[in-house]
Amino acid sequence: MFKKIKNILYLLSFFLFIFFTTSFYFSDKNINKTNKSRTSFLVKQKVDLTTLPVLENDTDNIIEYRDDMEIFKKNKKNYTFWCLIKKCEEKQ
Repeated sequence: MFKKIKNILYLLSFFLFIFFTTSFYFSDKNINKTNKSRTSFLVKQKVDLTTLPVLENDTDNIIEYRDDMEIFKKNKKNYTFWCLIKKCEEKQ
């Protein structure tokens, strides 16, 4: 018997929590507070955006083009192994 009463109280407390939470969330008072908060945030954001300084573009001629690949090809050592493969291909 005690277990049933305990379960009923738990269930009742759960439903009361859900009821009060939804009633507060959908109340006109809460909706008005939320809207006021959002509008004040938007006004503050607009003021902050108008006072934001604009920085100059200083990225001209930043990229340096290098020819590392050409230098690598010039300095690359020629191995005789590749010559052997080419000769075998030519014969066939």
